[in-house]
Amino acid sequence: GKQWYQRRVRGMDDDEEFYYKLRPMARDKDVGSVMERTNLRKKLQCKPYDWYINNIAPNLVLEKDLAHYGQMRSLYHEAYCVDNMGNEYKGGGLSIGTYPCHKPDGAIDNQFMMLTKKGIFRTIDRCLAVNSRGVVTMHHCFDFNTSSFTWHYDITEKTLKHIKSGLCFDFNKDMAPQMTLVACNGSSQQKWAFTYNQ
Repeated sequence: GKQWYQRRVRGMDDDEEFYYKLRPMARDKDVGSVMERTNLRKKLQCKPYDWYINNIAPNLVLEKDLAHYGQMRSLYHEAYCVDNMGNEYKGGGLSIGTYPCHKPDGAIDNQFMMLTKKGIFRTIDRCLAVNSRGVVTMHHCFDFNTSSFTWHYDITEKTLKHIKSGLCFDFNKDMAPQMTLVACNGSSQQKWAFTYNQ
């Protein structure tokens, strides 16, 4: 609750706004003063948040490392977003599918997608990979160099292409419990929009 939020925000330095994009409902929460904790950080000469990310938790990302992020809305069926369904896919990683878009000012954790400037498509703690059958699943982000994790979002065409396979994300049906990739064809079913683009 309140104490977790204070710990999270007071340590984020310049990425505080990123936190609010991830958890918009927290913006208006009155958590009281964090001055005591800020002064303690200065007194202890604590390292900045990006040092923590780079040295302790490299699987996390900073906003400056992202090219596109937020909800990933289907332009074919605009009421639906890509969603971390939270289900195990036949023992092969967590599934990812489509689900009605959550309200932008609510809890959007399951629909907060990120594409880094290096082409890693991920959620907060998982990276999206593709198996040999073209099924998209989420795995822990241990090996960022694995080619199955690398994607390209064409901001003009609004398509998301998996680099290794050359296949595109496709909206196959409402509330699809599992996303698959198909040959890129430029159809509206393959067009997606992120909330934020840098």
